[in-house]
Amino acid sequence: MLKYSALSDIGLKREKNEDNWNIVLDTSGNPIGFIIADGMGGYHAGEQASRIAVEEMSEMVLECTSGNFTFDAIKEVAAKRINIINDKIMDYSLHNLGGLKSGTTLSVGMVIGDILHIIHVGDSRVYRIRNGSISRLTEDHSLVAELVKEGVISADEANHHPDRNRITRALGFQENFFPDMFKEIILPGDIYIFCTDGLYEDLNDDDILKAVLDEPRESISKRLVDEAKKYGGSDNITVIVAWM
Repeated sequence: MLKYSALSDIGLKREKNEDNWNIVLDTSGNPIGFIIADGMGGYHAGEQASRIAVEEMSEMVLECTSGNFTFDAIKEVAAKRINIINDKIMDYSLHNLGGLKSGTTLSVGMVIGDILHIIHVGDSRVYRIRNGSISRLTEDHSLVAELVKEGVISADEANHHPDRNRITRALGFQENFFPDMFKEIILPGDIYIFCTDGLYEDLNDDDILKAVLDEPRESISKRLVDEAKKYGGSDNITVIVAWM
């Protein structure tokens, strides 16, 4: 059974927190879903987009964990739910924002047995810490990530690039909203971190690892938020930590 902690903070430079998140519990109170979304599009638009995504995916987690779903079945259910989210956000934008765009990133970890099923779109992240090493499980859907992959800029340069917040995939748009879906085996001792970009904009992977290894697991989420604010706090910061 996984344990967890979570914290969301407005940061030091934003007027509103447009992140949304949820921990989905089963009937015994065990965590079976970890959901994080970072809204974009303005004062109310981003908050509503991320809320829609989190609410819909919370329902999907309960649906998928209530039966013996295969991975292919989960991908099919998730794809349908993603389309619903996308349509709802676009409909919200049309009727409440005068046609202005709103959108959200989305990263989901769904636990079935000893498997973590990950659904991901945008530039929020899922990390895994295993045997003292940190691995990024998700790939950023962003312009700078593509530039790094092509060798145009380095990973360090990406952290300070003027277009580092330009996302190439997100929910709430007619195109480019398709998620990555994959699964990971959960091993004893694993620590998983779900975070919005407000965390890693100010902390690199080694900083995150050090904070995790230095801190009792129950207070890792607070330590990471505090560290991000200490070194900038330029965006909303949301962190979910789950561990075996």
